[in-house]
Amino acid sequence: MIPIVREFFRGLRERDELDAIIPELLTAMGMEVLSRPMVGTRQYGSDVAAVGIDDVDGVRKLFLFSIKRGDLNRREWDGDSDQALRQSLNEIRDAYLAGVAPEHRGLPVVVVITVGGIVLENTLPMVNGYMAAETRPGYELRLWTGDTLTMKVVNGALREEVFPAGPRTLLRRAAALVEEPETSVAQFSRLIREVATDDAQEPVARVRTLYLALWILTVWGREAGNLEAPYRASELVVLQSWELLWREIEDDRGRRLSASHAFNEVTALHLRIWGEIYDDKVLPHAGSRHALSFAVWSHEPIDINLALFDTVGRIAMGGLWRLWLDPTSAAASIAVEQPGPELGAIAGALAATVFSNPALFTPATEYQGVDLALALLLLAALPDTRPAAASWVQQLSRATRLGFARRAQYPLRMGDYETLIRQEALRDDDRWLDATSATMIQPLLAAFAWGLGKQDIATEIDAFQKDELAHANFQAWVVNARTEDKLWSVGGLVGSSRGSLVIGDKASELIEALRGEVAGNTAHAQLSAIRLGHWPVLLLACRVNRLPPPPQLWLPLLEDLVARPASKRRFSLRQKRRTIGRSRVRPVLLADVSPNALMLGFFRVATDAPKSAHGGSAG
Repeated sequence: MIPIVREFFRGLRERDELDAIIPELLTAMGMEVLSRPMVGTRQYGSDVAAVGIDDVDGVRKLFLFSIKRGDLNRREWDGDSDQALRQSLNEIRDAYLAGVAPEHRGLPVVVVITVGGIVLENTLPMVNGYMAAETRPGYELRLWTGDTLTMKVVNGALREEVFPAGPRTLLRRAAALVEEPETSVAQFSRLIREVATDDAQEPVARVRTLYLALWILTVWGREAGNLEAPYRASELVVLQSWELLWREIEDDRGRRLSASHAFNEVTALHLRIWGEIYDDKVLPHAGSRHALSFAVWSHEPIDINLALFDTVGRIAMGGLWRLWLDPTSAAASIAVEQPGPELGAIAGALAATVFSNPALFTPATEYQGVDLALALLLLAALPDTRPAAASWVQQLSRATRLGFARRAQYPLRMGDYETLIRQEALRDDDRWLDATSATMIQPLLAAFAWGLGKQDIATEIDAFQKDELAHANFQAWVVNARTEDKLWSVGGLVGSSRGSLVIGDKASELIEALRGEVAGNTAHAQLSAIRLGHWPVLLLACRVNRLPPPPQLWLPLLEDLVARPASKRRFSLRQKRRTIGRSRVRPVLLADVSPNALMLGFFRVATDAPKSAHGGSAG
């Protein structure tokens, strides 16, 4: 365990990483954290401040931490930069202490020089000399290196009674196998279950343990150049944290808001991992024709299809988190006609991804409906990407109808790989009718076609239902009274199906039925994530459990788009928005299907689409 944690600290970066871990470590040690690192404010040398009992002499003291990542060399100790550590320590002595709160002014002060690695040999004598010269009664300097932090974690936050042998073994396995995502995530999932069911700890303490374990896995994944396992693990940790904390978040009062802060830290880490994968590596290539398709590195079209839809769902989920966290969210509603630059960039890259990879015109399984719904939800919520959403709905509708006619490249109700890779085995009448006997994608497309001004497409889907899919059950997933108890834990069936939907001319019957469901379903409004204003948690749970988002989350958007003139449309997913704690490739071409017969028309449409629809040239 010690080598794993030691390498974890050596790999942390200073800003928002090492200085984000230290407060959680101090909290686990029983200290009260007074201040945390902030961007854009002068901190006068102290990155973190805390008050607690000194384990050396048992005296209550004020601890001030000045933090540096990695190894400390001469330049970082006393160089010309304003960020030199010695200068930060001088600012604590000369400036910070003069502004200490009155209730802490009489406490002995311990200034802790904190480095993630070691102090290099040629720097250590200068550090020791400075500490000896500056130490005096009531003012002491200490040095915490990566080894010190490791022992604090192993003997504190991850001590045996908190993190027993079972979870320790699982964390070691997950970290060691981080380059094998399936195996690593399986081990980490077991760790999550063991920690989450440990009733000897308070829920906040369990979440902090999961947070630290996820950080360790993330740093090991970063070092290995593979963040797939940390990303998937982070989704599970967010959901498990919500299940553990939502009752405490609802009851948070006062200054500390410990449950709210713990969940916020978990969410921030999840989005950090998302950013390292998608902001840094995927989205810069979104507009390059087939770039993401070829990056799958598979000669099987179904592999490319599955990977692309999964990528689209992840990109959309990241954008929807950004929408929720947008600074303008304090307002009662959001003018998405003027989204922030980060949110606009993500939505634009998502649109470019769709039109640069035509495999995204042909979903292979109904289980991809959740990724499709998330992407359409984000694209439709922003004005610059609504034309791309409308065009995509049109291509999806017509491509799936053509795929049905050819009995290939149509979304099947089954999601197992063996069936999807051998779709030609389903071409006899009985098997094909069974494989296409239920659909959530078709009513979703009809609803978005209605909301995005493509009523003719909705009418075409209505004719498709009557002429070809009379045997199929058109349905939507909805929340029921038992959903709260099952949704946040991955696996198993949850919720209900609103079945026997009929599209009708221009989707009239479908919209009427969905409006009735939205109005009559009281369980949705009582769901914790909705009641507390954390609706992205529900969307994430839908994505992880492969459930299409319920119509309560997207039908209001579509109704708003239909009701308002295009130039004045506004929409907010924030239903009674509350702050945290209080209210708060190639196209897929399966066997025996001609590329020219199926995709040439769609290639032309994507190539000719206006730049405003997909963020620029797809070439």
